[in-house]
Amino acid sequence: MIKTRLRYCVYDPDPRGNPRYYVRKPGFKKVRIREVFEDRNGNISPEFMLAYFAALDGLSKKAAAPPSTPREKTFYWLVDQYCRSEEFKRFDVLTQNDKRGVLNRFCESAGNLPYEAFRTEDVERSRDKRSATPGAADKLVKYLRSLFKWAVRKKHAKTNPAIGVEKINETEGWHTWTRSEVERYRKHHEIGSKARLALEIMLNIGARRSDACRIGRQHEVDGYLEFVAWKGRNRAKTRKTIVARFTAELKLALTSTPTGDLTYLVNDLGRPFTIAGFGNKMREWCDAAGLSQCSSHGLRKASAVAMAESGARAPELCALFGWSKLETAEIYIREANKRVMVDNAFARLDEHRRKSVSLRGPKPGGETKRRNNSDKSTRK
Repeated sequence: MIKTRLRYCVYDPDPRGNPRYYVRKPGFKKVRIREVFEDRNGNISPEFMLAYFAALDGLSKKAAAPPSTPREKTFYWLVDQYCRSEEFKRFDVLTQNDKRGVLNRFCESAGNLPYEAFRTEDVERSRDKRSATPGAADKLVKYLRSLFKWAVRKKHAKTNPAIGVEKINETEGWHTWTRSEVERYRKHHEIGSKARLALEIMLNIGARRSDACRIGRQHEVDGYLEFVAWKGRNRAKTRKTIVARFTAELKLALTSTPTGDLTYLVNDLGRPFTIAGFGNKMREWCDAAGLSQCSSHGLRKASAVAMAESGARAPELCALFGWSKLETAEIYIREANKRVMVDNAFARLDEHRRKSVSLRGPKPGGETKRRNNSDKSTRK
């Protein structure tokens, strides 16, 4: 997200790049503003300003946040205990903020309820109330499952009601870049630009944006890139060391582009990107190339598809992308095998057609005449 010219107003586009504006004030639920932000002259529209002030006025009338010492056995208390736990503190700061935000919003309606009375059907009901935003609905279920898993382990709860609750978001997630989209981006952002280097890093080694903005010369080891993945780095069970080889495309981009001291990619001030800042910059670069449907998230998926199509096996994909489950790699392998099977089917069809033409093709010249002469001699 990036800041606008208005206090508490943030720009937060959706996964397809469509503009979205919110009033986000600490301690309150964010409010969507749907009016057009700017007019043709680049000025903030009057309709937007009216909606902006109305949103601020509505937030100022809302009740204050719950007390710092919530009543025991309520969701407010459980979430507060969870956020104070050592397990929660081991999460990345961004993950902590996301979990805390989702659970606090849930507590706005359920905070004073006894969590031990919460059942699976209650979790499903909470999920379905948010069906208009299925991604957010599924995230709530995921975080409630983690919350109760911790609570059961700490003897705060006896069961986990979120276990077995299915997802409602049936989409494939972030759009996977196609080959033509990659070429379009490359054509617009030439070798030597930071935009091109960012693509080559993520595409050639399958890096997440959290890793792409951190990788630098210090991670070069004997002709390879070796680094600890940012995601899950603080937990022994999820900590992954990624080893990737330099490809010709990545080497060319690195030797042709000015880089930073500790990170290959730096912002306009010469400093390493933050994760959010890099994501916003990739959004700008994609939009400049006319690829509003593409994002940094989709490049990692495109890299996995390309590796699977080249014949990489599931353990190899897991080693490269840092996945802990072979099932994740199998998703991309099955998708790649579909294309292989389609190509094989059409190859057999082409072969069948060639054979059919050769068998039914025009007869050699003189064949009919020789047959007629033979018939005449027989009659004699």
